[in-house]
Amino acid sequence: MLIPLEAEVVNHLPMPAYVFGIVAFLLLIGLLQLVRGVGKGRPHS
Repeated sequence: MLIPLEAEVVNHLPMPAYVFGIVAFLLLIGLLQLVRGVGKGRPHS
């Protein structure tokens, strides 16, 4: 049987959910650009 977590614990982000989402999205885009930038100089054989 699963033990339900207390509802209070789940909602303790240091920022609103939409701000957290925007930050996560920007971080993802930044990492994608970094990977694409590194990959451009290495053509596939």
